[in-house]
Amino acid sequence: MNKKILLSTSILGVMLAAGTVFAAEKEQLAEYSLPEMNVTALGYEKSNLETPADVTVYSGEELKKTGASDVANALKYKAGVYFTQMGPHGQNWITNSSKATLRGVDNGTLVLINGVPASFNGVSHLDNINLDTVEKIEVVKGGGAVLYGSEAYGGVINVITKKVNNNNVNVAAGNNGQRKYSASVNADKLNIFAGHDELGATENLSVKEGSNSRVWGSNTKYLISFGKSKKDTIGLNYNFNDNVNLNYNYTKKDYSINYNGVKGTLGVLQHFDYDDAEHKAQLNYNNKDFSSVVYYNYRSIDNPDYRFVEGKTGREWEKSQHKMYGFDVKQRFGSERDKFLLGADFKHEIYENNREKFSSKLTTKAASGSWNYNNYSVYGQYDKKLSDVTSVILSAREDIAKYEEKTYHEFLPQAQIITKVDDENAVYASVGKSFRMPNFRNLYYSSGMIIPNPDLSPEKGINYEVGYKFETEGARLNIAAFRTEVKDQIISVNVTGMSNTSTPVNVSEFKNTGVEINYNRDLDKHFSYNLGAIFSNPQRRYTAGQEWSDALGRYQLSGSVNYSNRDLEAALNVSYWGSRVMNGTKTVGATKQLTVTEINKPLVVSNLHLGYKLQKNVKLTFDVDNLFNRKDIGNVDTSSSQYYTQGRTFLVGMNYSF
Repeated sequence: MNKKILLSTSILGVMLAAGTVFAAEKEQLAEYSLPEMNVTALGYEKSNLETPADVTVYSGEELKKTGASDVANALKYKAGVYFTQMGPHGQNWITNSSKATLRGVDNGTLVLINGVPASFNGVSHLDNINLDTVEKIEVVKGGGAVLYGSEAYGGVINVITKKVNNNNVNVAAGNNGQRKYSASVNADKLNIFAGHDELGATENLSVKEGSNSRVWGSNTKYLISFGKSKKDTIGLNYNFNDNVNLNYNYTKKDYSINYNGVKGTLGVLQHFDYDDAEHKAQLNYNNKDFSSVVYYNYRSIDNPDYRFVEGKTGREWEKSQHKMYGFDVKQRFGSERDKFLLGADFKHEIYENNREKFSSKLTTKAASGSWNYNNYSVYGQYDKKLSDVTSVILSAREDIAKYEEKTYHEFLPQAQIITKVDDENAVYASVGKSFRMPNFRNLYYSSGMIIPNPDLSPEKGINYEVGYKFETEGARLNIAAFRTEVKDQIISVNVTGMSNTSTPVNVSEFKNTGVEINYNRDLDKHFSYNLGAIFSNPQRRYTAGQEWSDALGRYQLSGSVNYSNRDLEAALNVSYWGSRVMNGTKTVGATKQLTVTEINKPLVVSNLHLGYKLQKNVKLTFDVDNLFNRKDIGNVDTSSSQYYTQGRTFLVGMNYSF
């Protein structure tokens, strides 16, 4: 076993042993830290033992003890969340971001903000959501398409924002150019948040040397590094009354990426600037039986690409805007034994892409346009109490999606049953259909390396799950066995006769069978811990009829230990992904199929968080990320590009409340 992994295991063991000693003192158990009710899984409030799904609820304060400042980097420590990133601080290519994936399904985790879709072209920027604006996060694994529509293969992550802010100011600084500043203010019904977060430039992080003989010649090799990155956030929340709430969030990211010559032509060969601005606004109404939301989301991308070898006039530039607006309404009625939910939603999207390509000799215009998409949905749910302990829930959804001249229809059924054996134990089973619509970039985006495919069909899948739940004062255990199947998965394939050119097609299949375990325990009013594990067998194949190939990673082990008293708080978080593989392709005869490359080192993410109250309203914090200073591969996908994680970083901060 790797010495650093052995060290982390030893630390966890020592802290747990210490907690057991404290428990022997028979101090009164603290109130269980996880919120009792969830609303995401069924569309109305239900306790964990009454919900036939694998649901975990994390408070915003709990997530901040991971040392992270955003949602993506907090969830990477949580059981069953597969985290991947290209660069630190959420830096990535234009179509990607840091990913928090459930059940291993690529693009199969639906991200919501207060129940509203938050993704653009299949990309959900969880790294854009500052934890200071988060009340809690509900993670529902195993699909949620019946209530929420496209993308919810592996599950749903619903970020529920704060309605009331705490008055405080935060400042922090650390190595590698880290700087963080934020302030939140509550003024009666109005709540305002502002934050700035930055990180310095990195060393070369790409694993393999790249080359492009068409641009730089066959003798030039390069590696990729990331420039200084900045994120700015503004949040506003206004509570008109107990039922009506206006929420707005703005985030702007300024990133850059460099291709650095390491053989042949040296220096910066190519430089990308990446400016991404997002606006998300929603007006919510909610009472006991009826809820509705009207929302508007907007994203703009400004992505100039400078090729310094050709001179700064040689460049490729994308400017695009993505607008999304719609509404969702839900009506709940019935009795305790017969509950009904009826809902309808509408979503309109507009994607405008203005893309210009230049060379030092010739200026040409490439692939610009504007496209529209409308989605109409109705859904219903019947919750029938068969006896005092057993309930069955039948649900269905009909989606009609229209892209330009093409219309899709999808019908999604789901059946669930749960038996509450006693006040502390429950068992459940669930089966349901999911789907994912092709996005604008799949259908229409074109470049010198990408040919769009307007004839794509939706991906389709099904989720099966059985589970056991145990819950008592200060302890909770969830065990879920699952199987997820996806057909007609959209992947990019090389275009015959066109070098370095690809197009998206519906040819791939994915399946995953496994078991997830999550155990939370409050030992006493000072110590608590969480242990999680997932053992699964994710596989994919390039086209139907081929042999299945292993994908992603087979198992994850995660754990956290928390200590708190009047003035001191401490938390250690570790997540270990083992038996990881990366998929590529090979040609056998005239047929392409997937290949498997084993990643020898596991991915280990770790953080140590310390906080100490100097005074009642002043707290000092100290965070160490990548505690064991590992250089692991942070992303594993069907691409040949792999990137190392950044080394150990530390951050010292102060929080002043008023």
